[in-house]
Amino acid sequence: MIAADIRHRIDKGWLKPGDRVPSIRKIAAEWQVAHATATKAVAILRAEGVVEAIPGAYTVVAGGPGGGRSGRDNSRERIVLAAIEIADAEGLDAVSMRAVAARLDGGTMSLYHHVKGRSELVGLMADTALAGNAPVDDALRGQARLESAARSLWATYRRHPWLTRFDLGGLRALPWLAAHGAPVTRGPADQGEGSVTALRHWVLLHGLVRGLAADLFGEKAMSGALGWFEGEETDLANEAEVIFDLGLRRLLDGVALG
Repeated sequence: MIAADIRHRIDKGWLKPGDRVPSIRKIAAEWQVAHATATKAVAILRAEGVVEAIPGAYTVVAGGPGGGRSGRDNSRERIVLAAIEIADAEGLDAVSMRAVAARLDGGTMSLYHHVKGRSELVGLMADTALAGNAPVDDALRGQARLESAARSLWATYRRHPWLTRFDLGGLRALPWLAAHGAPVTRGPADQGEGSVTALRHWVLLHGLVRGLAADLFGEKAMSGALGWFEGEETDLANEAEVIFDLGLRRLLDGVALG
């Protein structure tokens, strides 16, 4: 809702290219949401190329005079999206500053005006990809909320298999975990479970989703590996949705049993 409203303001011309976008603090106050939620909304707009960050300063509507030293084509958001495209097609190891510059038809050194190096770039890639998760419906509670979050994360891992290279510890520092994980764990807590138990449920679900995605779609996936189904050899990757649904249902049943 927040990202959609800001996008609407831009479409209507109320915010023009180069204008400052409301700060995280102002967004949180105006919509009465947590700072993590406001951060996620801005991250979505950045991933879409609607807004862009002025390094060390503020965020502006894309396309204006404040949109970076080398123009929008080499803005941080464009760099990150180009890197994601490379990783989606060729794997995370194929991502380098040189490869991204070539994809943008620019010079490698120009990228360093916006990104310090590959390490920061990879972190921004994960942040951006995870920010694209479908939001959890606030009306959902308990198992329904956990299931919605798990399916959203599963879809993200399928779109970006290289994300399976990050373990839960690697994702902990990213704004996504605060914006996405906390609302998920709130569901079981609402039903009388402690926050620690709710967090354990989320970690279990994350392990199921990431583990299956890594095995079936990751860089060391079992794609092409054959299993026996009803007397016939079948590529395990072709059974991905069935296997995921089975595992998710059994895990949620276990959560229900306490």
